[in-house]
Amino acid sequence: MDYHAFLSQFPDTYIGRGRTDRREIALTFDDGPGLATSALLAILREYDVQATFFCLGEKARGVPDMVRAIARDGHEVGNHGFTHRDVRALDPETFWMTEVLPARSLLEDVAGTPVALFRPPFGEISPAQTARLAEEGVTLVGWSIDPRDWDEVEAKDHAGRVVRDVLEQVHPGAIVLLHDGDEGERARPAIVEIVRHVVPALWAMGFSFVTAGRLWEAR
Repeated sequence: MDYHAFLSQFPDTYIGRGRTDRREIALTFDDGPGLATSALLAILREYDVQATFFCLGEKARGVPDMVRAIARDGHEVGNHGFTHRDVRALDPETFWMTEVLPARSLLEDVAGTPVALFRPPFGEISPAQTARLAEEGVTLVGWSIDPRDWDEVEAKDHAGRVVRDVLEQVHPGAIVLLHDGDEGERARPAIVEIVRHVVPALWAMGFSFVTAGRLWEAR
């Protein structure tokens, strides 16, 4: 999302990275809950790492227990809209009433926690829509590292390539874009393997893990 120059106009609404003087990183997962989410939660539990899950309303509606599990494990539940579509063609009020508010209401009801963060599908949003989020006190979360874990998922070294991309781009305050939503009808390939390798590697580099919300609070 850092290519949207207009977002610099919304310093009280948008975050694309955290503070540069703290070796903290936020892992974020989009498009779920999916078939891989349960296994992903298990590895995060093993490592005692908290992350932020940007959930789709239409997915969460079908698997409310998984959203509860995300919240129960201490992770942050974020809003990824109700459907996974490019919302830029929507006027700000339609955007709010059809994508943001219904998903937030459902997620808050299921998770039992406030849902204050929003990330649009594909990271695409208009200035007017961003202003509408600002009116409602919603925080818009982008990312500073996109290892393209959705690309060439059948490649032999897919997981290794994603891990290397994260490690090569890492910086203090990084927000890492990953996905736990399904790849078509299948579980997201390799996301658990990616996390299993990237977390210890980042620990070895002196980084700690926080939620996107914590980065926002510390900005």
